Amino acid sequence: MRISLNIRLILGIMSYISIILGGTMLVGLICSLVYGEQGMGRIFLALAVIFAGAGYLVLRFSRRRQKAQNVRIREGILSVTLCWVFAAALCALPYLLAGSHHSFIDAFFESTACITTTGSTLIEDLSALPKSLLFWRQLTNWLGGLGIIIFAITIIPMLGFGSANLLSAETKPLSVEKIQARMSDNARYIFLFFLALTGLEVVLLAIGGAGAYDAFVLSFACMGTGGFANYHAGALLEGNLYVEAIISVFCIIGVLSFVSYRILLRGRIRDFFREVEIRLFFIMLAAACALVFIILLASGTYSGAGETARNGVFQAIAFATTAGYSGADFDAWPMATHWLLFAVMIVGGCSGSTSGGIKIGRAAVALSLIRRNIYMRLHPNAVVAVRIGDKAVPADRVSSIATFLILYVLIALLSCFVLSFDNLDAETTLGTVIAMLSNTGLVIGPGLGFGDSFVVFSQFSRLYISILMIAGRLELLTIVLLFSPAFWRPYR
Repeated sequence: MRISLNIRLILGIMSYISIILGGTMLVGLICSLVYGEQGMGRIFLALAVIFAGAGYLVLRFSRRRQKAQNVRIREGILSVTLCWVFAAALCALPYLLAGSHHSFIDAFFESTACITTTGSTLIEDLSALPKSLLFWRQLTNWLGGLGIIIFAITIIPMLGFGSANLLSAETKPLSVEKIQARMSDNARYIFLFFLALTGLEVVLLAIGGAGAYDAFVLSFACMGTGGFANYHAGALLEGNLYVEAIISVFCIIGVLSFVSYRILLRGRIRDFFREVEIRLFFIMLAAACALVFIILLASGTYSGAGETARNGVFQAIAFATTAGYSGADFDAWPMATHWLLFAVMIVGGCSGSTSGGIKIGRAAVALSLIRRNIYMRLHPNAVVAVRIGDKAVPADRVSSIATFLILYVLIALLSCFVLSFDNLDAETTLGTVIAMLSNTGLVIGPGLGFGDSFVVFSQFSRLYISILMIAGRLELLTIVLLFSPAFWRPYR
């Protein structure tokens, strides 16, 4: 059986990933020159030449005698998956060559945590890392937040390929209809807006007392909602309430729909806040912050209401936005806060954002479906639609979301079984699985304490966790489809 697959097209898309990452190596090179890190400079320069050169050659090959054509479903899904795996593999090389990680699996884990904005790490002493490597690490976190595929969507039209099917494999179910028109134009707006927000945060952090280096690396991690820190002693500059407030605000900005920001750019502020997902997210966030504050205050975890609000609200935002900052030792908090933070971490943010989780839109559809089925038990002859706000959700979309949620539970249970062979406690194992699938990186459980790295897991588990991070970033079904026989049938 011959499989119809456009290899040239897929290679052409992946070549842009190589070229883009070659460009990021130049940023690392500049940083290494600034801080006098000659060894890292040689590594970044060599990888920049190899990545950019190889990418250019593959691009020329892929465009040779290639006619313009649309990206079909198979090529779109396969390209998206391969791009994330390929990017993680390339990004692993600087860690490996610098000697910060002792095996390719460890380096792959670190790079995957960066580009999927999960924020997990195997590095136990960040101060021992060269500043240029740490800067580049945060930059790839930023690139992952924006989505490496967004860059590809911006420049793929140069190849003459359509991009609607490519983006439909990457974006979230409730966003596809909004962005199929003028796809590359939207991607450019998203990129420029994201870049402008990052620049604004850098300026605000610098005003608040952060040095230029700290302002950049914190902004990269914050806008990508990856939560990577440049210090192990807490995620932020110690004792700086202003910096914590700025990071909290920009984590929330990063978790809202990029597509909906187009409405803001047109000056329609009221319409922006009328978006159902955005309103639901703010309701969930406000409820989580209030409940965490009340529980911590009632338990006397902190000495006063001010300290309770500061730690509780910041950590609730870190979980709800899936940014994953660890600004407080939440392991010592009451168990009720653990389950509350666990719940908001699973839900995550809005569709079409840098956040992880199942997304607030899916959760709303699931609750509406439950409510409808309860109503129909009492009124069997009633015809009731599943609604979000005042809009009915099509039956095929409801079925797709229900399938995703069932798949999420099954993969979580299977993953708990796989990771259980490392003999960690059940709470840590489940917390790790959910943290990876939601791309949060914060694990609730005694096996991974405050500020600990993931070195407690075996090499096999680290590789499996890396796959979980990519699967969570690609919305699960994209990965599962690759293992479906129907996906590989001819002319799909």
